[in-house]
Amino acid sequence: MQDDKKQSSHIIHKYVPAALLVILFYFLIDRFTGFLSIVSAFMDILQPVFLGLAIAFLANPIMMFFERLLSRFLIRENKKPNRWKLKRKKDFIRGICAVLAVTLLVAIVAAFAVQILPQFIETVQYLINHLYEKIVGVIDWADELTGYAFADVMEAARTDGRIYVWIDTAEKWIRDYLNLTEDNLASTLTEYSLHFGRIIVNVLIGIFIAIYMLISKETFRGHSKRFVAAAFRPDIAEFILDVSLRGNQIFYGFIIGKIIDSIIIGIICWIGMTILGLNYSMLCSFIVGVTNVIPVFGPYIGALPTVILLFVTDPPQGIIFLIYILVLQQVDGNLIGPKILGDSTGISPFWVIFAIVVGGGLFGFLGMLLGVPTIALLLYILDQITIRRCKEKNLPEKPADYV
Repeated sequence: MQDDKKQSSHIIHKYVPAALLVILFYFLIDRFTGFLSIVSAFMDILQPVFLGLAIAFLANPIMMFFERLLSRFLIRENKKPNRWKLKRKKDFIRGICAVLAVTLLVAIVAAFAVQILPQFIETVQYLINHLYEKIVGVIDWADELTGYAFADVMEAARTDGRIYVWIDTAEKWIRDYLNLTEDNLASTLTEYSLHFGRIIVNVLIGIFIAIYMLISKETFRGHSKRFVAAAFRPDIAEFILDVSLRGNQIFYGFIIGKIIDSIIIGIICWIGMTILGLNYSMLCSFIVGVTNVIPVFGPYIGALPTVILLFVTDPPQGIIFLIYILVLQQVDGNLIGPKILGDSTGISPFWVIFAIVVGGGLFGFLGMLLGVPTIALLLYILDQITIRRCKEKNLPEKPADYV
């Protein structure tokens, strides 16, 4: 009788959670659209928190640099230091450095926004207002370059008005995409103003959250470790803490490395465009630098709009910039990128592309950026679980032993 109870208890603990997971998985698949809407609403509510986490994540290396710098001047080594005074000094330095780091990070982003946004708006307005002459100019340039081989075709297109229909269609598509028709201009501006005001509020809340998290990061880490140690068996707790440490290394190494790499590429792009005398050097370099944070596809995503912008404005400049950006991306992919990133993720090119495609499809730009380190962490977890199971069964651990 006792054995039957033990067997029943074992079956319940083993199969009931698995059945619940299967039911939950089926529910998520069957109601995927509704699930995404719930997740989206939840993310909107917690947007200031996530923004604060992102600011703290990026500002942490800056804060640590300031902390090391100030500690050299404000903290002197004594044989018998007063622990209470030493703690107060460290807390004071931490608070000052956290505020400085977040302020510097926000100031850099704001400075770029002030420089880039007006130029972007001015460029879009200029292209929309001069779309006819720009497209006609490109066609005339191509016609002249080919020795007027298509002169009859283009003249016929001008005569029967087809070319103007094409241009009108393109202009209408741009205006509809930007939602800037005369009828809804006021409502669009009001919507953008409200959205901008909400962004400002979320940024301010996120800044305070980031500063608080930076100041108390050891406290948060201690609470998390205590919870894991209390909630799980020692071996599972050790595994969770190991995965957390590895995840921190993967995400920090990849994201910070990609940001540094993209800043370098943006600066080199701006210097090269300035030397070559190309238009919109600041705007194009900013777009190239921002999109460069996306692995593999980022350089091409950034090159497409910038090449089109320069080509429509001045076709020879567009061709020169295309050649220059291809050379720059080769230098980045084979020299600058590997030197900075190294093997921060440790996954194959297949999984990199898989992570970008799936992450971009589900979460857009953010998914394309975070997809690679996320997949790298999941593969690391799967690999560690597999190694543990192989050890329990006295099986070879290396995949090469099974080939």
